[in-house]
Amino acid sequence: MVKRCVSCFIFSLILLFFSCKHNKQPCSLQSVSKKTNNIEVKVDPNVELMMIIGRLAGAVPYNFINQKAVQYINEIDTYFEHYKLEPVIESTKKNNLNYGSLPEFGMYMNKDISGFILDLNNKNFKIQGRNDIPAKKIGYYASNQYLDEIRDFKVKSNFDKFFENHRNLYEVMIEDIVTILIESEFNKWLETFYGYKIKENKCVYVSFLTGGGNFGLSIYNSKGTPIPHIVVYAGETKNMYLYLISHEFLHPCTLKMCEELYQNEKIQNIFNNLLFKNSSMYISHGYSSGFALLNETITQACANKFLERQLPESTMNLLVEKEIVEYQQFIYVPQIASYFDDYIINRKKYKTLNEFIPKLEEYIEDL
Repeated sequence: MVKRCVSCFIFSLILLFFSCKHNKQPCSLQSVSKKTNNIEVKVDPNVELMMIIGRLAGAVPYNFINQKAVQYINEIDTYFEHYKLEPVIESTKKNNLNYGSLPEFGMYMNKDISGFILDLNNKNFKIQGRNDIPAKKIGYYASNQYLDEIRDFKVKSNFDKFFENHRNLYEVMIEDIVTILIESEFNKWLETFYGYKIKENKCVYVSFLTGGGNFGLSIYNSKGTPIPHIVVYAGETKNMYLYLISHEFLHPCTLKMCEELYQNEKIQNIFNNLLFKNSSMYISHGYSSGFALLNETITQACANKFLERQLPESTMNLLVEKEIVEYQQFIYVPQIASYFDDYIINRKKYKTLNEFIPKLEEYIEDL
């Protein structure tokens, strides 16, 4: 009986091997991940795969020149050099997938890339990168062709081997961020500041592939609840990680608030005029609308309330002066961040940040 069970197990493994090999079905890889205080930090194979495809397709910002001589990027360029003409690369170009839309697609793919973690017909399966359009109305989500091409690329390039060979590196990348999240008690601050809890795990995806770019996305669950999922560039200093994590996590949390504020014509005019005055600089940074500037401004002003608790005053002042105001021209961040003190001091009156929006709206009108 025991011999028969062992034989059956071995036979099953053989069938699995040939199924993966001959049907071009990639075997599921496990993410490298670690969870702390309702935040999961990970290198996810599907997300990493999509960003590698983006680099081969020349998509922004994955097409950067490796000036920092990051060994991992050199290894990607060498390992995948002969796969630039695969069908998935051309499809990625045709569909204009870039920035956050590539990792977003990877976050929604299921483990074996046969479909998505949500049913395509679920009304809550919406794509933030396309202004909350239902996924079923977007060609590369609705058709199986793009998924087929991704699976085919994954098998042909032996992506699984590449990923497994770098598992130790991924573990080090993850540990750096986990330590910072624990020491700063970021999740506790986030829930206190906004006045509500998110039951599902928020996620940090860490990667060298963005070339310094970072994204804050909302990935919807089956009930339509947006869960913050962020992508941050690996290898940063502690202070820069604090800056990136706070900013990107707050993007999904402030999006709806900014949409409400932007309905005010006075606020529209303020940020549209700001865009007009510095259009070439803003566009080069990926901000092409007055709403984008408002969203960045409110997000960073909120993030500053966290950073003020973590950084020495001199470091915080330098960050605001150089990185936020001088380099990015978010000139209203210091004033709005200071105004949030009124919210923090009066939490008995304002249980959540959303309850503070009318007061904030009045203040922004008079900037």
